[in-house]
Amino acid sequence: MALYTYFSACQNRCTKKKMEGAFSWRISGLTKSSLELGIQRWCGSNREVGMNGGSNSKQAITTASVVASGTLAALKLLVGWLSGSLGLLAEAAHSLLDLISTLITLLVVRVAAVPPDSNHPYGHERAEQLGALAGMTLLAGTGALILYHAFDTIFFHPGFPAVSVWSFVVLIVSVFVDFFRARSLRRAAAAHDSSALASDAEHFGNDMLGAISVLVGLAIIALRYPLHLPEWLVTRADAIAALIVAAIAFRSVWNLGSKAVRALMDDVPIDLIDRLKRRVESVDGVVRGTVTVRTRFVGNRPFIEVKLGTVRGTSLESAHQLSEVVEKELSSELDNAEAIVHVEPATTPDEPRAAGVRAIADRLGLRVHNLNIYLVAKETRIELDLELPDSLTLAEAHRHSETLEAAIIKELPGPVLVTVHLEPRSDEPKPAVRHLPSTRRVEEALSKLPEARNVRVQDVLVTDEGLVLTLEKTFKGTDSLAQTHESMAGLERAIHASIPDVIRVHVNPDLAP
Repeated sequence: MALYTYFSACQNRCTKKKMEGAFSWRISGLTKSSLELGIQRWCGSNREVGMNGGSNSKQAITTASVVASGTLAALKLLVGWLSGSLGLLAEAAHSLLDLISTLITLLVVRVAAVPPDSNHPYGHERAEQLGALAGMTLLAGTGALILYHAFDTIFFHPGFPAVSVWSFVVLIVSVFVDFFRARSLRRAAAAHDSSALASDAEHFGNDMLGAISVLVGLAIIALRYPLHLPEWLVTRADAIAALIVAAIAFRSVWNLGSKAVRALMDDVPIDLIDRLKRRVESVDGVVRGTVTVRTRFVGNRPFIEVKLGTVRGTSLESAHQLSEVVEKELSSELDNAEAIVHVEPATTPDEPRAAGVRAIADRLGLRVHNLNIYLVAKETRIELDLELPDSLTLAEAHRHSETLEAAIIKELPGPVLVTVHLEPRSDEPKPAVRHLPSTRRVEEALSKLPEARNVRVQDVLVTDEGLVLTLEKTFKGTDSLAQTHESMAGLERAIHASIPDVIRVHVNPDLAP
């Protein structure tokens, strides 16, 4: 209401020539010190742009903008009040709003620099968007007030203000300061990706355009007699300039306000998700078609959540390495990105049946070994050993076996027949001793076996169940793995037949020199 009353009073002021003298006397003591201070502050802010000072640099630039905004607003307000120029008053109001907006920016830049805490795990950088919205709201209100008075002057109370050389001096200085200040702030906003600094840069760029329009309006009034300009244009030129200032203000409100709202609503570039998905799917080990991506920006930092699939049976260590590779790919696409990667097992069309069976057992928390798969006509026959704790009863072990069989039959394609051999497993250490006579007995028995050529006894343990042998047998490096395994299996069979109390034989294959 006070601003409205002030506009109305200044709009109806007398425009006599004696005001120019009073105006010149009152501004002479103010111009030098105020303008020098503003320009010095601006120069300081211009130097700050080239520095990598983070939040300190942003605060220094914003502080310089506060000084410049305050100086220009005071000068424009004084000139507008003394001359009665609606255009200058509109510019003064615009600059005053810039000052308030810059003070808000100074506050939110400090808030945004606060590190993340337990209540704000993503940090406080969105305070900049809130500050931009607050500044846009104030600017919209001022623009509406200027618009009202401009229409009133154009259509109902036309007139023109007194024009002096100081009107042009203040506006020219304003254009000069706003140009360099807007350029500095745009550079700083780009360097720090700061919405608040971008909002300030938009303000001062629009201030410059508004000051130019007011300059044109006042020039029309000053040159009305030499150029023989029509009265209808002269009496409305100042109000038309104010109208242009209001239009510029509303354009700023729309541009920066919509940008701040989109940021607060987690809006991202339309092609960003697709680009990130392609990056993730290009990594070896990621199953195509399983990738989902979500991202958001908090200030200038992107946060990415990725869920992807990899082949079943992948170890935890391999899955972790895959997630680290994906994080590096995302960081190469978006600088300073913080990513959370969730890896899930995925079924692929070309997945081997053996890998599928092991993955099913892992999912059920069961351990299998000695897995053999046979294709009999159109039927898949699966044989495996299922390890279960030896403390279970047969009924309990049978339930685990039935669960595994049902899961395999349900998941593998075609007719499937599953045969499960139950094998007791003890996870607790078993007592054992080394017994020299038993070792000699084993060595003597091996010396009589033709399968035991090139075999060396590494260890013989005596347990409650029987003897456990650890042997070493040399093979040629050119032998196939299948041949090697068959030879070791034949040796185990011969030992069991020759030494009945042997319960387990471990054969270590070694390469012949």
